[in-house]
Amino acid sequence: MVWRFQLLSLPNRQWIDRDVKLTGGEVSRGLSGPVSISGALPTEISHLLGSDGLPKVREWGCGVVAQYASLPPVFGIVDKVAAEGQKLSVEAGGFTMYPTGQPWLGPDFAGVEVDPLDMLRKIWDHLQSYPDGDLRVRVDPLKSPVRVGEEERTVEFTTGEGEAVEFETGPFRLAWWATDDLGKVQSDLVTDTPFDYREHSMWDGEGIRHRLELGYPTLGVRRTELRFEIGVNVKVVPGAEGLDYASEVLLMGAGEGRDKVRAHTTAPRERLRRVHVDTDSSLRSKKSAEAAARPMLETLTGQTGIQELVVTDHPNARYGTYEPGDEIQVLGDMGWVRSGMWVRIQEITADVDSGDIRLQVVMV
Repeated sequence: MVWRFQLLSLPNRQWIDRDVKLTGGEVSRGLSGPVSISGALPTEISHLLGSDGLPKVREWGCGVVAQYASLPPVFGIVDKVAAEGQKLSVEAGGFTMYPTGQPWLGPDFAGVEVDPLDMLRKIWDHLQSYPDGDLRVRVDPLKSPVRVGEEERTVEFTTGEGEAVEFETGPFRLAWWATDDLGKVQSDLVTDTPFDYREHSMWDGEGIRHRLELGYPTLGVRRTELRFEIGVNVKVVPGAEGLDYASEVLLMGAGEGRDKVRAHTTAPRERLRRVHVDTDSSLRSKKSAEAAARPMLETLTGQTGIQELVVTDHPNARYGTYEPGDEIQVLGDMGWVRSGMWVRIQEITADVDSGDIRLQVVMV
């Protein structure tokens, strides 16, 4: 695989190097998560200094643009730099990691019955309202039927087992005194709604801009025209790995004793009853706990199947023709599972040096 790498100064978006060598590199794109670019740069890059006398390749002050052939570019913000012998090791994450650890500093907002996708756009509008925080990200205008935020009230009820439950509900709030990590708010919206997102970058003249693609409730399509075939474009016969198993989830949130928020969800399984118990003190309402428990249970099927594929760039399925979220059929003799199974792609990682493409997948 032939990759080209470029370095961009941030936030002024001036080019540092339009053709830099990155060795040992990996480029990953995932579903509902930031892209990842990593590798080693020549040490002479560390000698390039900005007008402030500091290295141009620095954490949160530099971006990496990776491009394969004529495909759209992949962009990451450098968030880790380390000198290793004669090389400069760098790691860069996609623009959706930018809200992580960032507080809300706008006017206090208390939303009742608001669309979570509108709230995501509100977060990005706020972050990019600062001149040195404008990444040129456009968030899709998609709407959802889901609503978050309620009038403040105390909810009290007694369960069928006679247990008294009490918790507070309230608006969807953005305030400096309550919101110190917009990245967590973003991830909570993704999980609770739920919805999917993908990062996209594109050339804009000599510059680069970005799109945050949204999909409710999911992104991705079934790609009947593509296939992964053992011994053709699948390099290694995939092994069988079993997922953890449970037929019920008991998820406990904030509170103490009998006042603790909790959610209990079940699914029919043709196995013995097993309960998975978990705790998340950030869950402050029964509604949010239930929203978190459902996808947790969906992963505890105990199913044995493919979790990773190592593939090549091949006419059966060219690199760049499939996206995280897409479903593709796997053909061939695996010895332990039926031929013709379908998998959904969760993450795509390209090894720059070997040309291997690793896919994290789930069976569908």
